[in-house]
Amino acid sequence: MDAWDELESMAQAASSQPRPEDEPDRDTVMRWQALFGYTYAVAAKEIKDKRRDLGRPILSEASWQTVAANKTAAGFNKEAYEHACWLAKQHTYLLELEGALSSPESLQAALRREMTPTALAGSDDSGAPAAFCKVSAAERDRLLLALSSAGSTFQPTFICSAVADKALAACSAHPTLGLGDDYDATLPHRRAASATDPALRPSQDEYPVWYFFYGTLADDAVLRRLLDLDLGCGPEYRPARVRGGVLRVWGGRYKALVDAPPPAEESVVEGSAFLVCDRAQEEALCWYETDEYEVVRCAIEMVGGDGERETVRGLTFRFVGEVD
Repeated sequence: MDAWDELESMAQAASSQPRPEDEPDRDTVMRWQALFGYTYAVAAKEIKDKRRDLGRPILSEASWQTVAANKTAAGFNKEAYEHACWLAKQHTYLLELEGALSSPESLQAALRREMTPTALAGSDDSGAPAAFCKVSAAERDRLLLALSSAGSTFQPTFICSAVADKALAACSAHPTLGLGDDYDATLPHRRAASATDPALRPSQDEYPVWYFFYGTLADDAVLRRLLDLDLGCGPEYRPARVRGGVLRVWGGRYKALVDAPPPAEESVVEGSAFLVCDRAQEEALCWYETDEYEVVRCAIEMVGGDGERETVRGLTFRFVGEVD
């Protein structure tokens, strides 16, 4: 797409979308719940995000008409179908390393990648240790086509990724634990006054970065296995707490950190702080937590060896689904 085509697409998007201040109506939100399995709150957020993102490609009316009959019968309208197409292109898959694709090197050769993919530790359906590599939707299709063309009987195992989202705004505090759904930190009057505003930290690509853990990630055995740490040098936790959140339960047993009701700053959650060294460690944590959670900013109060408290800007995983 050249510059003129892109400008035309953005103009078309702007003219075809409802006004930014318009909230999605209940029927639209319920449609997205039924189609995509979202909770009501997540569906409403996804609709608003789509309408605000003028750079996201949209279908022309002519293209929509070619599929409208079938897709309408399946419950879609044009806006929902655009979202479905966008989701399909965003998917990343975990490929289990086995059979003809038993190592990162064999996958690199099959995909003709310049760099060797990173192996991620995990477990298979039986609970046995297994290794995985990330592949895009396009790479998955290429692998399946190549295996079919070669007459191979090997059937690779692909797992559709469900990774915790991390999208820290560069000009506002969004998203931050405790601000709540009614506080839109992306609005112009809530943008940071300067690039040095503490509310902007941590930034999207800032490492090392402190994380606050409150559930299974606070178990050193879990974290050691997840980050492939040596047995002799396990994770170093520091007692910590955050304000603005409250713990709930989802799925009958999983801890869920959500925004506390006002006054949120009076709500305290105890846990542990851990210094994440780099992007690779962070990605492993996001894969572990799944898309039931999102990465948000928070202020972490830590206790030092001398008993003194210090507060640092850090991150934690906030639950985005429905609690019990």
